[in-house]
Amino acid sequence: MRKWLPTAAVLLTLSLLPGRAEAACPVHQDLSDLNRASAGFLSYLETGQGAYYVQQLNSWIGANPPAPLTQRMRAVGIQQVEPGTLKLMQQNTVLLQMLSSQGRQATLEGARHLGIFELQSEYGTLVEALPCDQIKEDGFGSKLVAINANDARQRQQIINAAIAWVSFLVLGGSVLYFLDRIGIRKIRRTKRYPCAVPCVLQAGGRTVRAQLVDLSRAGAKVHPDTQCNASGRVTLSFGGYTMQAQVRWKTADYIGVQFAKEFNFLQLHRLLEEFPMEEGGMREEARLGL
Repeated sequence: MRKWLPTAAVLLTLSLLPGRAEAACPVHQDLSDLNRASAGFLSYLETGQGAYYVQQLNSWIGANPPAPLTQRMRAVGIQQVEPGTLKLMQQNTVLLQMLSSQGRQATLEGARHLGIFELQSEYGTLVEALPCDQIKEDGFGSKLVAINANDARQRQQIINAAIAWVSFLVLGGSVLYFLDRIGIRKIRRTKRYPCAVPCVLQAGGRTVRAQLVDLSRAGAKVHPDTQCNASGRVTLSFGGYTMQAQVRWKTADYIGVQFAKEFNFLQLHRLLEEFPMEEGGMREEARLGL
């Protein structure tokens, strides 16, 4: 929860600052469009709904070659998002090609292995809160000057920021709950956290011991202790919870499941604190590319 407090405060503060909640320049608008198209595309891979995001993302990538886009970002002084932008474009291009040749389910599995859900979540948080009110001044190299940076606006920004912080401190708990309810925190609902949670898997009338090797609010990756040909609906018991789930994918050693009912934020992080993944386990996961 402590990690979310600064983020919620920033979002609340930005919402009160004049002209900062919306893209203030064309390049920022383009990056926002990429963020929304990419998020919609990943949602389509998971749910099968919103197929129009495929064409939207394809069109955006086709209309924004990397080299000119990089120059535009540098021209307005927001090159800090350049690495994330180029990586997101590259991975989405690979997934679009995979979708065309192998279908949605195979592409979803590929997206998970690439870690694009985490990349998309971090990129969206950075881009949507990105200030874009700077231009380069001709004749002064890379010197940046603020547009309309007059004293009155600066005073108003300070006043608004102070009001935002006071409001956040008084209503912090309510704000976090509200953000969760309206879906802002759902941009991270599928972020996977490495863990080592013992569990019992019930599938097809058979009960086997297993371990959750990563966990999100929406599902988990399960490593059965013995060979288990699980499919369809299964039941997982771990950490004092009994969860109904649906098998979404499986390999020789792992099973990916989606929970019928999501964890809330506090439940998830209590489990992660109680059952952290050992450092050796994390290295082994990285070696296997899982």
